[in-house]
Amino acid sequence: MSLTTFGISMNLDPHLTLREARNIFYQENGFPVDGGISQDRWSPIGCRDLKVYLPNFKWRRKAVPIHDLHHILTGYEFCPTGEFQMSAWEFAAGRYPNIYSTLFCIPLVGMGALLIPRRTFAAFVRGRRSKTLYFEMDYEKLLNRTIQDLRKDVLPREEVRPTVRNYFEYTALVACSALVMSIPFILLAAILIGVM
Repeated sequence: MSLTTFGISMNLDPHLTLREARNIFYQENGFPVDGGISQDRWSPIGCRDLKVYLPNFKWRRKAVPIHDLHHILTGYEFCPTGEFQMSAWEFAAGRYPNIYSTLFCIPLVGMGALLIPRRTFAAFVRGRRSKTLYFEMDYEKLLNRTIQDLRKDVLPREEVRPTVRNYFEYTALVACSALVMSIPFILLAAILIGVM
């Protein structure tokens, strides 16, 4: 059964449990059964023979299982544009409380603002009326709930419209994203100026 949530389509039956949906999500996206959290290294960027491998940080091992449930609940696909939307949604709804996670994910908001501005802003606005599962203590209990049931607790029940405040909040978030993305270039410029 195809389910559409705010125009975002995922082929998951809303009556599935999160455990069933998670297993399908991992299988369809080529993830290991545990989503890759037990691996020593993971590839955040991969394209055929070109892959970048990073250590599987402790914060990532804790955040990823919930982040993947967010994909299922919100309908944002596992692809670059889906990750841009997911980042905007999570920052608005309640990000994972870790500075390294924040620094790692905030550039995705800026990239979304550049590449898919309307969809990224819509995800942010939707997130402002949602709540994340990062503060839910019992992961196993979450997995036993159905998609449909948990959506009622997490997502707004109707389509949301942006407020003036949302525009200011989003602009501030995108500005922070741009600042974080510019830090390596600022450091490189400082090094080059210092060498000359």
